[in-house]
Amino acid sequence: MKHDVNGPAPLIGQVALVTGCSRRGGIGHAIAAALAGAGANVAVSGRPPGSPGSPGELAVVADEIAAMGGRSLAVHGDVGVGADAERIVDEVVTELGAVDVLVNNAAAPHGADRGLSWEVPESAFDEVMRVNTKGVFLMSAAVVRHLLDRGVPGRIINIGSDVARRGIANRAAYSASKAAVVGLSQSMASELGPHGITVNVVNPGFIETGRATTGGWERAQEASRQAGFGLNVPVDRKGTPGDIARAVVFLADPASDFVTGQAVNIDGGLMMS
Repeated sequence: MKHDVNGPAPLIGQVALVTGCSRRGGIGHAIAAALAGAGANVAVSGRPPGSPGSPGELAVVADEIAAMGGRSLAVHGDVGVGADAERIVDEVVTELGAVDVLVNNAAAPHGADRGLSWEVPESAFDEVMRVNTKGVFLMSAAVVRHLLDRGVPGRIINIGSDVARRGIANRAAYSASKAAVVGLSQSMASELGPHGITVNVVNPGFIETGRATTGGWERAQEASRQAGFGLNVPVDRKGTPGDIARAVVFLADPASDFVTGQAVNIDGGLMMS
């Protein structure tokens, strides 16, 4: 994925910050690599090693990005904590000079939120909303203030989910958090359009990652059947992190400046209906 200096590199001179990059092979890793391949300097953030749901591979991801030829930076922090969100952005600006593109990819680890809605503990529901929704709010606000201070255009790309549009059984908290991300993103898009800052959502369908390993496709099909609809993917394959990364690169490209407030499904056609 190393950038060909003789080919197109729409993000040369740009600095991208991607949250939720503590796992090699995950969506965050793929997004960071794709942005670097498009010419951007890329900062990656994630929870410190030992945190719940964090495999602690953030530094490895950053090293792999740097090996592609651009500048990279790893910053630990919890996006759902206001002071951490501000510090993450400040560190990136100090070390890399700016933030032009923010990709909010961080998500709460799977836990007690995965169950029937009336049986989900309040604490589990709160944690999902804190990371998945509040984290997007806090990180976006910090980056927007930076962009407005500089008086430059920018891109905010939030990673949502197909279940934001059609919830499935045993995923009430997750579905609610991702639906909230769409509403938040569209409100911000309305506010920021006059400033040249676009805000969009990429909604992955079923993507095979380290969090959804062997047997995940079958589990997703069973959950789909239990929710009352079939997992009908016309493309007839599992999605890959690269599928999501390519959509993010398009939305990060300066040429996409007429696209804002959109929730784009990258799901092989699953959500056509």
